[in-house]
Amino acid sequence: MSDDESIIRQTLSSAKYRDPEKTRQDVRDAIGHFRGLKPVSELFVFNNGAQKYLLALSGTIPVQYKGTVYNIPIVIWLLDTHPYNAPMVFVKPTPDMRIKVSRHVDHNGKVYLPYLHDWKHGSSDLFSLIQVLIITFQEQPPVYAVLNSPPQPPMHQMPQPPGVPYPTQVTPYPPYPPSMPMPGMGGPLPNSGGAAFSVRPSLLTAAEEKLRRRLEDVYLSSEILKKTGDQLQDGRNRLEMMVRRLNDEKSTLEQNIETCHKECSSLQEKIETQKTNEDEAMIDDAIQAPTPLYKQIVNTFVEEAALEDTIYYLGEAFRCEKMDLDQYLKNVRVFSRRQFMLRAILNKCRQKAGLAG
Repeated sequence: MSDDESIIRQTLSSAKYRDPEKTRQDVRDAIGHFRGLKPVSELFVFNNGAQKYLLALSGTIPVQYKGTVYNIPIVIWLLDTHPYNAPMVFVKPTPDMRIKVSRHVDHNGKVYLPYLHDWKHGSSDLFSLIQVLIITFQEQPPVYAVLNSPPQPPMHQMPQPPGVPYPTQVTPYPPYPPSMPMPGMGGPLPNSGGAAFSVRPSLLTAAEEKLRRRLEDVYLSSEILKKTGDQLQDGRNRLEMMVRRLNDEKSTLEQNIETCHKECSSLQEKIETQKTNEDEAMIDDAIQAPTPLYKQIVNTFVEEAALEDTIYYLGEAFRCEKMDLDQYLKNVRVFSRRQFMLRAILNKCRQKAGLAG
């Protein structure tokens, strides 16, 4: 495990960050693209007097100003609620620099940006923040070089805005290159000449860094395009499969519709034929049993039902005194015995045919 990774994991664990995994990934993405920044663990003192070691990115970021690339010293403090809340950014001038106050940087070196004010969890990250810092500092550098001037007091001795935590100490970072002083008050311009202001190595370094970032952008773009192409191809395959399935269902429905039309025509013809031959219709021909066993079941059921009706009407005749008791009992005994035999035969036939009892 590298020293940077060890510092990141140890600080996130000891400071009990709210989301250590996302914070670690955010920091790794930032320092992977901007090699001038290093993770450090520093002590924070809050307005209520509480102290806590937090993770910070300290070092320099490359800023191009009037054709020359300068290393601007900054420190980015990550609160333990990162990435749900915006970090704090300070410009850290070296002893031969002064802070250039502007609408983005106050006299304490604190940076104010709309990106920080509108920080949103899920869409804001350190890499994008540093890019915004570079673009902002390209328009208006936050520091300028001075010669033979006394050092500025440490940041923890400067007044802080109310409600904002501040660092109690600053960590050393790569020194501001003497070959690349900031243009502005009190310092020579990069093109003023002299061996101390050799610009060629800086230009080569800036060109290499720009080319590397451009290649990374091209690679990321190609990966995104490839992934998008795979997703589009997968979507196309799914759509083609859906179209084929819909075509198959359409063919099946068309066949079923055609079959229904044929059946309707056949039924209509039979209805018309039945209306024509209504007087000649034979009720016994309406039901045709497919096998002798089923024919026996039908005949037995019909006879048993007829006997049931006969016994009912014998009872009605006896009740209306159309038949005396002896005749009634004699006929009921004969029909009941026959009915019992028919029911027994019907049950055996149904069992033989595999029908419900």
